[in-house]
Amino acid sequence: MEYSCLRKVFQTLIYWSIQRCRISGSLCRLSVSVKRIRDSNPPLMQISISDTGVGSSLVEFEELDTALIPLSNAKWDGMLLITTTGVHDKDICHYQLNIREAVSSRTRFTRLPPTYKTCGIFSGTEVCFSTPEEENIDDFMVWVVGFFHKILVLKDPDIVVELSVEQIGNLKSKNDLSQEINDIHLPLMLSSVDHLASGLKEYALKHGNSPDKECQTCYESREHLKVGKGVASNTGNMNTGKIVEAVIVIAAVASHPCCWMANCSTAQVLHFQDFTPCTMSLSSLNALSSINWQNYGLSLKEKHVDADGNIVLEWEMMTLFARMDIAIHCYHRSKVTAKYTRQRSTPDRNLVKKAVKVALDDLKANNIGLFLSSHSIKIRENAPELSRAIAGLILSSNDSEFQDECAALLGLPSVNSGTEGLIESCIHEKIVGIIELNDKKPKEDRNSAPCLFECENLYEEDAPFEEGEGAEEDNMLDF
Repeated sequence: MEYSCLRKVFQTLIYWSIQRCRISGSLCRLSVSVKRIRDSNPPLMQISISDTGVGSSLVEFEELDTALIPLSNAKWDGMLLITTTGVHDKDICHYQLNIREAVSSRTRFTRLPPTYKTCGIFSGTEVCFSTPEEENIDDFMVWVVGFFHKILVLKDPDIVVELSVEQIGNLKSKNDLSQEINDIHLPLMLSSVDHLASGLKEYALKHGNSPDKECQTCYESREHLKVGKGVASNTGNMNTGKIVEAVIVIAAVASHPCCWMANCSTAQVLHFQDFTPCTMSLSSLNALSSINWQNYGLSLKEKHVDADGNIVLEWEMMTLFARMDIAIHCYHRSKVTAKYTRQRSTPDRNLVKKAVKVALDDLKANNIGLFLSSHSIKIRENAPELSRAIAGLILSSNDSEFQDECAALLGLPSVNSGTEGLIESCIHEKIVGIIELNDKKPKEDRNSAPCLFECENLYEEDAPFEEGEGAEEDNMLDF
């Protein structure tokens, strides 16, 4: 069984389990068990994926077609054992599915004798399959753990996730990751994007949620994290439509050495569809490429896909932060949508772009001066020289009335009471403040800059920033 095939089957089965849990509308459990049986000949790997959501309709398994999941390796027989029941069913149904058989074949699905429910009212589905162990099974296990840590980034309060990895042989061992995975302490009333933000922060601080023990040095540096959140939807209706959430987590350059917060010129992009990790679509990738990153002081050099299928953005030169992580989640507004369609929530390019831009604007608004546009940064570089020139003009003037007026505007009792350095510092602060304020303005308002010596509340909240694509506007300073 090829690893691309094994991972595809695994991801698809996890996706269906999560959708069944979402449709149920109640607290559910998603459990995955992976067993490596070394004493068998050949060694086997057994995988079980179960959930306590609504019973399976079985129609979803038609997606497991050899046209979508090629089975070129003859070691796996393509057999799945399915156990499912609905909350109102009297029986627990058992099926055998051979995905090597054609969809139209009568032997593809085999109904096995049912089991009568003897107690309780419950629902759920379990899918099991076995495959001969491959030589790179350790790589697959690392991938499985990483995949589940990505699920945790979403922090769905209605789904409890557990993963058990067990080796059966001469040296029997078991690794249960459920305690770490279920360590969620967030208020249930938090919005979905807030859950995503919290999960991405933990993912970043745990070095991408590696299976190793968390780094205490990084956890002590939580104050260095800066978060931007954005949400976009294609309809105002409360029951239908698509939603795209974007969260950006940035670690500021630390003042002390840290194993994680080393300056990094790349940003990892995690992508989710319908509460499940997945590879990024071409439309989402194009959306990221079309963003005018220079309006936030960034210059995109190139993009590539890493070993786990995540998009990695590489910047030309990075001095704003030590590390950046981005998460994008596309899903249907209504949980019951999955009842009527087996299609995933294909992300809309414009929604993805808008959500990421709103997240960038959020970062920019909450971190004054850190995400100025490239053009504003160039202007700000001239602020010290301009400040010195203006301070020199004030001090060299023989007009005492003019000097007193300048002192009042600068907040000083008099020019004589302030040294040249203090006057220069006051002017510099006002110039930089206006540059930063003007940089946040919508494109159509950027030509009406505030007066340098009459501007009050420079950092007062403004309208959300909308940049003009590809154009750089002059920041004007009125004196």
